[in-house]
Amino acid sequence: MDWNSRYVDADTPWDKGAATPVLGELIQCKPEYFIEGGRALVPGCGRGYDVIPLLDQGMKVTGMDISQAALNEAEILHGSSDDLNWLQADLFQAQDGLENVYDVVWEHTCYCAIQPSQREDYVDAMSHFIRPNGYLAGVFFIETGKPLEEGPPFKTSKQEVYENFGRKFKLVWEGKPESSYPGREDREWLMVWKKV
Repeated sequence: MDWNSRYVDADTPWDKGAATPVLGELIQCKPEYFIEGGRALVPGCGRGYDVIPLLDQGMKVTGMDISQAALNEAEILHGSSDDLNWLQADLFQAQDGLENVYDVVWEHTCYCAIQPSQREDYVDAMSHFIRPNGYLAGVFFIETGKPLEEGPPFKTSKQEVYENFGRKFKLVWEGKPESSYPGREDREWLMVWKKV
């Protein structure tokens, strides 16, 4: 997938133009995972909508994407500051200076957009970025409405996520989101994992 070309061509049907309501819900009910002054990473951030609830929570946020075009648009939409920066990077390539840096990673549509064969590498990368005892909080597509091979987004299952993340993290909370984008109801599952 050439993600940069998709943004250049404005071929981004997954973009909803707003942060997922699931993130706001999670911040409200579990604020202990989103500590003011902490550092947060949003991998595969696209146009950066999900960085805003984290920034509003008082966190220092990095939006990461492989697409420079997406990040250019994100900066136009949301700006940048001492508390908000944009990083063009391939998350599968170890980033110098980013080991054990982040207090929390917010996962939303990055895990489901990569090839399922890359999921173990994704977990390894997140473990690289997150500090000891830090968290990965995410909303996972457990049902996309498409066969697995027709993604992205590629669906997963709770069991697959348990097994994959369980190699490097401990599950500390999970639940069904009460709010979702229209059309994603009953297709998402929230989890918070602690790095061990």
